[in-house]
Amino acid sequence: MEPVTDEKKRPRKLEMRLNGSSQDSIAFSAPFLDNTLQKMLQLQNRMLKSTAELSKAENVEEKIIKEHASQSAELSRIIALICAEKARQGA
Repeated sequence: MEPVTDEKKRPRKLEMRLNGSSQDSIAFSAPFLDNTLQKMLQLQNRMLKSTAELSKAENVEEKIIKEHASQSAELSRIIALICAEKARQGA
């Protein structure tokens, strides 16, 4: 058995770096992408739940429900971009 230590785990390195001289070539560390993706997925889950609750509630204008759903869809597109960046970097 290994001895238990009270040392804190070192934080994962969350960073964004420029690759080479091209300003369009920005890379993000895998932990940064993972952390961001996790937070975005949690937010999307909360948004989907609240959209469902809004749609069941009485006296809620249809345009508010549609706007909320639209925001959730936009978040889905952002999540897809993060996943594409992870795939591009092979993270």
